[in-house]
Amino acid sequence: MTHDISGDWHGVLNNGSVKVKLGFRLDGATAWLNTRTEGVVALPLTVLGGRLAFEAERFNIALDLTPVAGRLEGTCCQSGIAFPVTFERGLAPAVVHAARPQTPRPPFSYEVEQIAFAGADGSQLSGTLTRPPGEGPHPAVVLSNWFGQTGRDQLVAGHRPFAIWADELTRRGLATLRFDKRGSGGSEGCFEGASTGDFAADLACSVAMLRDRSDIGAIGLLGHSEGGHISADVAAADPAITFCVLMTPTGVPDEDIPETELFHVAEAVGGRPLDRQRSIRISRALSQAPKAASRDEILARVRGALEPEGVPAVRIEQYAAGAASPWRRYWATYDHTASLRRLTCPTLVVFAEDDLATSPRVHQAEITAAVAGNPLARIVTLSGLNHFLQPVITGAPSEYGDIETTLDPTAIAAVCDWIAAL
Repeated sequence: MTHDISGDWHGVLNNGSVKVKLGFRLDGATAWLNTRTEGVVALPLTVLGGRLAFEAERFNIALDLTPVAGRLEGTCCQSGIAFPVTFERGLAPAVVHAARPQTPRPPFSYEVEQIAFAGADGSQLSGTLTRPPGEGPHPAVVLSNWFGQTGRDQLVAGHRPFAIWADELTRRGLATLRFDKRGSGGSEGCFEGASTGDFAADLACSVAMLRDRSDIGAIGLLGHSEGGHISADVAAADPAITFCVLMTPTGVPDEDIPETELFHVAEAVGGRPLDRQRSIRISRALSQAPKAASRDEILARVRGALEPEGVPAVRIEQYAAGAASPWRRYWATYDHTASLRRLTCPTLVVFAEDDLATSPRVHQAEITAAVAGNPLARIVTLSGLNHFLQPVITGAPSEYGDIETTLDPTAIAAVCDWIAAL
């Protein structure tokens, strides 16, 4: 190889779900990979026929690169899919997400109060209550955000969609409450040990807290993605809830997602499955394993399914730990439509036509059937939007940070006009 490849390189792996910054130094026969959890890791570097390659099994990546015009271009394989990557010389520049243009900024025309209340496990949960001018009592909306260890604003790449929902709804005359999940932001408690059911119990506690306030009247619920199901679970169990909004919900369990849908997110960003049938077998095994009765059986199922597939031992243990987590075990047996079938309050379900995370092609039919018996239910499908309710680029979740718009105006209008009409 005539190119000088020594020194530092940086790039981004876009796997469709997230964008992962990658950085490494090439020095002789060694690639020094920068990792967040283990610092700098030395890996054997292969240089052959104008190409270079190295693999980090523990981090589920294998790079195959070629020098091209001062860059390194090629593929990064992850979980059996080859993604296109490009690396530039030097260390990666610091990424600072500026405030997005839609993020509300003070001074506000309404009251903003920082509050705390006890969650279902007794831990103190921290949140923000907004109230329109006047003594009230004001009708209120409690917001429930999506999957993961997220705070009250559902902060992603500088976007704060829940701050926008709260601002818009309060300007329309409703109080709002949004709060950090247990173990997130200013809230106490253990996130790692919590399930969707635990988050629903915390939401019910927030509703009970608001009912003790003289300035709050009727209460409705609004949730995004997993948060929509959490809202539906609470509303189905509480006949006093006045309405429920579910944005981009899930209608079928993971193992029932058609094989034709499994690769859409990766393919949207140029990913190329190397062995589709093997990837499908692994995906099915990982979705079925958490249904086992005990943690030990879950671990055994994952190991028994993945060892014959040649998955490295370190990754098998990572997959096994994830499958045995409380959240995954709960979600694996969760009936996504049970609460929807019991809802009798006004219910709005919002799908995004170009959403590749919970595609309407897969999930809308089950959701529609579940609310068919509720004459107060409405389903809308918004065109040109992704799972985050932004104007779409590809529809893949990894694009959220690339789009300046946090919430498309059509989504804001669809939800807030429906609530206001109630």
